[in-house]
Amino acid sequence: MRVAPLRGLTACLYLARPPNHGQPKLNTQKRHPLVGTYYLDGDHNRANLHKRGKEKLWHGGKAKRNVYSFSKKSIRRHQKVLKQNRRTITNMSVATEMKVEEGIHLCGDQEFKLEDISSCVSEIFEKKKKYENIPFIQVAPMINVTNRHFRALVRTITRRAQVWTEMIVDNTLLYNLNNLEEHLGFNSNEHPIVCQLGGSDATSLAEAAVLVEQAGYDEINLNVGCPSTKVANKGAFGAYLMKKPEHVRNIVYEIKRKVHIPVSVKIRTGVDDCDSFPFLRSFVECISSVGCSHFIVHARKAWLKGLDPKQNRSVPPLEYPKVYSLCQLYPHLKFTLNGGVKTVEEAVALLNGYLPKKGNVDSEKTYVQVKNYQVNPLHGVMLGRACMENTTVLSQTDQLVYNEKPPHTAFSRRTVLDAYKSYLEENSSLCSLSSAFELLKPVLGILKGMPGHRIFRNKLDMYIRNYASTLPCSGILEKAMVDVDAVAPGCLDLPLADYKLQQEYIKNY
Repeated sequence: MRVAPLRGLTACLYLARPPNHGQPKLNTQKRHPLVGTYYLDGDHNRANLHKRGKEKLWHGGKAKRNVYSFSKKSIRRHQKVLKQNRRTITNMSVATEMKVEEGIHLCGDQEFKLEDISSCVSEIFEKKKKYENIPFIQVAPMINVTNRHFRALVRTITRRAQVWTEMIVDNTLLYNLNNLEEHLGFNSNEHPIVCQLGGSDATSLAEAAVLVEQAGYDEINLNVGCPSTKVANKGAFGAYLMKKPEHVRNIVYEIKRKVHIPVSVKIRTGVDDCDSFPFLRSFVECISSVGCSHFIVHARKAWLKGLDPKQNRSVPPLEYPKVYSLCQLYPHLKFTLNGGVKTVEEAVALLNGYLPKKGNVDSEKTYVQVKNYQVNPLHGVMLGRACMENTTVLSQTDQLVYNEKPPHTAFSRRTVLDAYKSYLEENSSLCSLSSAFELLKPVLGILKGMPGHRIFRNKLDMYIRNYASTLPCSGILEKAMVDVDAVAPGCLDLPLADYKLQQEYIKNY
């Protein structure tokens, strides 16, 4: 479209719709056209724009506009519009556009004290008690960890924390339609439960999502955060997809078109050199445009080249302020924070709007409250490796976070192990060496930090190798517990809720 000259100035306007990705019926009601405006002086035309320096101006409104101006008068006019529009945006939004840390102001005199956790938790519970089913605490998906047996152990400790499957590749389901129970099976007491899918093809992911919904899962999650070389580089999915937000948008659109249960996306704060906050914002805006309202943010960027998955969980620094900034910029969306959280107490601090002091993110944590913190912005906090290394960190989740009594099986380590023995008796008998290791792997870290931890692991390993073919897994676990009682009497019977008593036992051992 070409507009007639006005005082020697010609405006050329073009409109472009987002690509349809080959889909005949793409919902564009919530989308806005891309609008580009070029202001030309005198004899200049569209063809030789690149010959002159052009200044890009940000323009407010929902549509994405690229405004280029060649007239000083028009520059001043649009700068005035820019200033006016920015006044309508919150201080948080303006600050995060430049530097995220400037948008998060901490109260130096309001520190989070773990001894006052009961009052803090009761406050958060009162704020959200009308949303009692919100999974504040979530157990992160971990490959070769969060399988059916691990989730069964978690449920002996907490009824309310949300559990996740390990990532399931879409083709794994589509090529094993006769054996879906092996990949999608779960116990009825595992709700609320989320199934995480991995893949890069929108059609196959949508078909796999239908199978997940039919299996009875509460939610589907798309993995856009895994930095594994096998996943991100060879498979071209996981964290690699963060470089292709339009493709992720199309995947989410196809999945939501086929299923009725919620669909969320697990992401990183950045990937490789795409790690600025404006990039993260544009990614969230792009994906949310098709109806995705829940983002699980691992608060670290991912380096796909140079770091392995283990290093990607520790080397890139934690960026909690970015997650809080997203919460305040997009109050209509839900954000779950993941990364570096090791205890339920830390999770409660984050849920209450407390951030670690700068410089203490990866060491001894001192939490300071975000200034003018009125409403709890986080939808939830996710714990990962801490649960794998010692599942008992979840023992007080129901009591502290959900104001409910924990399961009676969560009283001590002995009651937890006895409950898991019952699970083994119901779901296994004599099995192969590999199956025995898989069944007993979840309990390996249950004594971490306590006397008898090493003897428990060593004895379990030895008994599995010697008795897997002749002794049920429940019997192997019982023998290892007897050995712990001989080395550290009373250790298995210490109440999980009494942290001071456990520390006193360790000191006097």
